[in-house]
This record gives sequence, structure tokens and C-alpha cells, in this order.
Amino acid sequence: MLVRLAHALLALGLCVNALAAANVTTARGQVNVTLPDGSSRLLESGARVESGSKIVTGANGFALLRFDDGQLIALEKDTDFSIEQYRYNRAEPGAGSAFFSMLRGSLRAITGLIGQSNKAAFRLNTPTATIGIRGSDWMAALLQNNLYTGVNSGGIGISNAAGSLGLSAGQYSATLGTNASQLVSFSQLPAGVFGSLPQLSLGGLTAGSASSGASAASGGGIAGVSTGAIAAGVGLAGAIAITSSTDDTPSSHTTPSHHGVK
Repeated sequence: MLVRLAHALLALGLCVNALAAANVTTARGQVNVTLPDGSSRLLESGARVESGSKIVTGANGFALLRFDDGQLIALEKDTDFSIEQYRYNRAEPGAGSAFFSMLRGSLRAITGLIGQSNKAAFRLNTPTATIGIRGSDWMAALLQNNLYTGVNSGGIGISNAAGSLGLSAGQYSATLGTNASQLVSFSQLPAGVFGSLPQLSLGGLTAGSASSGASAASGGGIAGVSTGAIAAGVGLAGAIAITSSTDDTPSSHTTPSHHGVK
């Protein structure tokens, strides 16, 4: 009897893990969430979001989501983002899935244990193209139905009906409407297309379990992560500081002074 009860509790625990999602590490300005049951509310720091939730940031909004596998997603202002399907089991991260969609706006993502274990288990759908990962830190922005991406480390793949394109660290791309994606220089991107996302500084790591995303609450500042730490199974702890445009520290992501991909 006790053995059967133990097995039942274990199965329940695995199910809960599989259906878990993310902590809202930071929510600033206007950030709303629509839950799987259709109800909506303001999203606040320290809240939990489930698979099936839709998050919308307003004109002054920003949100940082820390998923239970260590995945980190930062949402800029005026972004419409959905957690289409998220399943994570600590005992078998490669069997999970992290499928998202973005209808407008911009985001920055750092791969978690699901994507590190099984790259096909991650996908971001947009109206213009689909993005897959190769274990990475990257950004994506939708502007007037054009998709722009940039890779800080690792790599991503972009595909639509017109073809596929792979990007590595330091590369940027533009997918104009239904056309094939093309590599571009940073200076060819629309000015400020990624908003404050390139200035997110990652650091202050503390070793721990990747599953700490399920239980850690926001504690003053914005929790951070490094790609290398995730790959080693080190959890999220640390801080992301958003540097201002007047920061004296040199940056490889200086906002370009001119617009557009020719």
C-alpha cells in the first residue's frame, strides 16, 4: 500500500514538473497576462506563469521570465508573446518542449536545459519565420512584419517558405515579409530595433540547481544567467543590469545612426 502511494506521489510530482513554466523575475510598467482559462490580470514581479499563457507588454513595459529549465526570456515594450507549450521534467530535460510565439515586439532569449539537451525541442514562431536554436544567447524583433535577429553567442536557425538561414555569434539577419532571410550588418538594422535588449549585462552567477527557477522569488534587481552556466547545469541567480546609453563602458551593440536594410 505504501509503495503504491509512493509511486502515485512520484508520478504526480513528475506531472507537475512537466507542466511547470516560469517565474516573472521582473515586471515593469504595463505588463498584462492572459491565463489559459481566458482570465487576464496585471503581471507583477514574483508571479508564476503557466504553459498556455499570453504576455503583453505596454508602451513602457518590460518583463523578464525565468523558466524552470534555466531558459531566460526578456520581453521589451510593445511585445505580444505566448508560451504555446512548455513541458519540463528535471529527470529528463531532453524530453521536454519549449514552444513559443511572438506576434509583435522584441525579445532576448538564453537557452535553457531543454534546448541544450534537445535543440529540436525549442521553437519560436513569428508571422514572418520560425526560429530554432543551437544553444545560444540571441535577440529577435518584429517591425512592420519584418523579422530582425542578432546572435550574441551560440547560433540560431531561421526558416520560412522561402528558405532557411543559419546565424552564428556576432551575426545579424533580416527577413523582410515573406522573402528569404539574409545576413546583414548591425548598421543595416533599423535604429534601436532591439530596444534595451542589447544592453542587458549578464553576470553575478551563483552555482545552484537549474530547477531553482521554480522556487526562487525575485529579490531586488533582475536575476541573470550565462549560457555557459546553463550548459553546465548551473542555475540562475545573479543580476541583469540595464546600462544606459550614457554608460562609459564600450559596447559592441551601439545603436546605429541610420535606418533600414536596402
